[in-house]
Amino acid sequence: MNDAPVTADLALAPVTITPTKPLTPTHVKGLLWLDVIHKSTREIRPVTYVWNPRMSTLTAQTAAYWEFLDRAVGAVDWSACSESELGELYVRSNAAGVRPTGDSLQPYFERVEKEGWIHPASVRLIDLWKEQLDLLNVADPGLLDPAELTLTADDVLDVLREHQLTIDHRGIGGPVYLDGTIWGLPVRQIVDEEGVANYLVPVLRELIPIGARHQRVVLVYDQELMQDYILLDKVLTALGAAVTRLALGRVPIDGVVASSRHGGWEGKTLSDLADACLRHVDVPTYRLGMRIYFIAMLERGCAKSFQPELLRRSMVRAERILGETGDAEPDGGGPEFLRRLAVPDGGYVDPYRLTTGLLDRRRRVPAGLLTTVFG
Repeated sequence: MNDAPVTADLALAPVTITPTKPLTPTHVKGLLWLDVIHKSTREIRPVTYVWNPRMSTLTAQTAAYWEFLDRAVGAVDWSACSESELGELYVRSNAAGVRPTGDSLQPYFERVEKEGWIHPASVRLIDLWKEQLDLLNVADPGLLDPAELTLTADDVLDVLREHQLTIDHRGIGGPVYLDGTIWGLPVRQIVDEEGVANYLVPVLRELIPIGARHQRVVLVYDQELMQDYILLDKVLTALGAAVTRLALGRVPIDGVVASSRHGGWEGKTLSDLADACLRHVDVPTYRLGMRIYFIAMLERGCAKSFQPELLRRSMVRAERILGETGDAEPDGGGPEFLRRLAVPDGGYVDPYRLTTGLLDRRRRVPAGLLTTVFG
């Protein structure tokens, strides 16, 4: 596993979105930051976008949603369901307050492992995501391309045990903990008493080999997951990977930061935002305006609530920029300009500095970026 040659590639490895709900403003922010990082950084160095659906489908959160659908809803034509209907079912599945047993989740994990299977309700959601992201010109990172994970869960536990990073109580019917006390971090349960692994295990199954093969791994994640991702950083570093972390703050709605499992995103999903914007602007303006709002206005860790008025202003600014620039020729994105915006030791182009540069009339951002990165 560790004998593979190390490439000069940068591995861009975000936390994946479970295919259980519509894309909320927080998801949109993350996907736009990732898209701009990917498109700008690949102009100056090779980038591998690490998005394996199995990292999110081999989780109790996703399997519990599927188990609820099969048990409480039954056989329906999922391809005819709307995004809001599927989102409402996700909220209902969590409001029920009943956690499925490990035995009831196991058949779902087995199908994912053997076939790369995704429940048809989630396939429907992902198809809707793909349509919306295509309209926004966000490249599909592989939403429906589940490659087999290189390592098994047992492989991961073996590696962690070899490095004295686990506390394993399976022999007495207990859980397994990831032990970060060597770094002053608390222990973290990664396998429960029923043998169900949490989301960190499939992430490690994917990223341990990735870290061994790439010059640097950039972990991009929700700020609410900070503790887990500090621990993940320490583990990958201990195994020989070079790691950079980028935490993105969630977007509050009406002043509240809450998990999407509780709802509250109705009327503010990506499809809702697209419908509202495209009543007033054309598609190029919508694409640029969304990036200006979610990257430049909301910033990396900004705690400002979602504000439709600021989104409208971003569309106005985008329209002005496109009008002043005209039809930009794709000139390769100005590699020298982009290198100056690279994060020190991180290897990727800073999307905030790049996007705010479009708003500053005193700075000359190469016009080609409007095509290669923001188009």
